[in-house]
Amino acid sequence: MKKVNKILLTFLAVVLSLMLIFSFSGCTQRIASKVVEKAIENAAAKEGKDIDVNLEEGQVQMKDKEGNEISLGGAEKPNDWPDVVPVNKDIKIQFSGKTTTDGKKNWSISGVYSGSGQEIYEYYKGSFTDWTEEVDSSMSGEGGQKTYYYQVSNDKYFVSIVIGEKTDEGIAVLLTVNEK
Repeated sequence: MKKVNKILLTFLAVVLSLMLIFSFSGCTQRIASKVVEKAIENAAAKEGKDIDVNLEEGQVQMKDKEGNEISLGGAEKPNDWPDVVPVNKDIKIQFSGKTTTDGKKNWSISGVYSGSGQEIYEYYKGSFTDWTEEVDSSMSGEGGQKTYYYQVSNDKYFVSIVIGEKTDEGIAVLLTVNEK
């Protein structure tokens, strides 16, 4: 777990660096990306860690020699997202990420749904009828806020869906998949 903590600390440095990088454009941005990648890799090496940092198109990817990995950013589902977990076609993905720790993969996406919270909640309830239901709850709050939380599992994955609905602000969806 200490490896992951150091990777997360390094990630914070990456996030701050990304803010600087994206203030540049074109060739200057590519040069700045390479400089930041090397600086983070060298800082990790001083801590005795061998990681590879790759900053591409708003994405951060780090991997250590033990195979632990963090990949964050992008506006599409990760390329190795499990096929058994659907992503509704009307969710506009705004952020995605994945990690691998001790050989177990975890994926997440967050986005905005173009419909009602009840609609997307029902979609996911209907999509996991063969799975074991772990949690099914909803809460209502002030100002038209409503939150749905639905969690299911099968022999290979835990899936959590959080749907946040606020009047006049749209429907936020967070979908996470954790390998058992």
